[in-house]
Amino acid sequence: MYLGRSSLLTTLLVSLVVPTLLPACAGESERLRVTKSRGANGSLTYLTSDSAEKIIGKNDLIPVLRDGANIPEKYALLINAFGKISMGCTATHIGNGLVLTAGHCFEATARRSAKSCDGVSVSWGYRKDKSPFLISQCVAVLAAEFNDNRDYAIFKVDKAPSEKVEFDFQTRPKVGTPLTIFGHPRARPLEWSQTCVLETSARGGWGTDQFSHQCDTEPGNSGSTVLDDTSLKVIGIHDGGRTPWNYATYLIDIPLDEFLDGDGKPTRPDNPPVQTISLPDMSFGPFLNDQSIILKSFGSELGQSISFDMLLDTEEKRDFVVIRYGDDQVIEESGLQKRSFQKLALPVEISFRSNRYIRSTTAFFSKVTINK
Repeated sequence: MYLGRSSLLTTLLVSLVVPTLLPACAGESERLRVTKSRGANGSLTYLTSDSAEKIIGKNDLIPVLRDGANIPEKYALLINAFGKISMGCTATHIGNGLVLTAGHCFEATARRSAKSCDGVSVSWGYRKDKSPFLISQCVAVLAAEFNDNRDYAIFKVDKAPSEKVEFDFQTRPKVGTPLTIFGHPRARPLEWSQTCVLETSARGGWGTDQFSHQCDTEPGNSGSTVLDDTSLKVIGIHDGGRTPWNYATYLIDIPLDEFLDGDGKPTRPDNPPVQTISLPDMSFGPFLNDQSIILKSFGSELGQSISFDMLLDTEEKRDFVVIRYGDDQVIEESGLQKRSFQKLALPVEISFRSNRYIRSTTAFFSKVTINK
């Protein structure tokens, strides 16, 4: 059945359905797919189509010894908070039995869902010269998603280590932020990636809620948390890679806040009351051909970050709405779609550019909220 342009736009407004496309570099037709196999150390779950986690250049992975004596001392209190999941991924405990990993590890769907996880266990403290000190059972996957923009899973275990990793859930970190990763590559005992830096998702052609990095990983690292190497807080979840860029989902773009601050749930670190200001909806268009204009700017004097929903009716891959935020990070979107953006660091500039052939009609912004 054919839907006219106005009917399709109405459908998007009502249903908020976004096409499900898995991450791929521009111009590539291959899609990521979940692969399960058994290696020398047990089960593995990872992404293929030339997109398994990557060693980039020289292999920098270092096996972690029993007490972490062979790695920088600052990590010593964290290493028991990383675990090997029985299906062959890496888990991180963030407090009171709440655990993070990648959505594809649980074969999550493109739309957010919850699911059972019977038979899945996590082995904590597994190192080159030390057996796991605790094995816990997965109780339930509270939320999981695997699509072209996000790949995460939040799950609960029946018993958890006393150690946990704090997390940063305030704003997206800046490009150039130093990063580090701990995980179980190829289901081996815990290994350390050493350090790399955060780069924009455009480096590898990843989704708008993801970032690129070059910390070394291998299949089995799926779901490893990406830590800010200065604060040692979780800022993302590692998902996969394609040479020469690995990628991760920003922590701020997953629904973690729904499972915080309640009975038996972890408390948000440094948990000050959040002040927000709601702004009116904004509508722009129709647009002209061969046009380049700034639609709206939001300065850093307004607060720390901005959140909004964006509905577009623009010519696919020819006319673009461009969002610049924080430290010169850039998001470009086109086509007929609706997207939500959470806590983009201010300042933010939203602009539009078109080619000389096609006219685009609408850029509509709603639920605009400034976070002080």
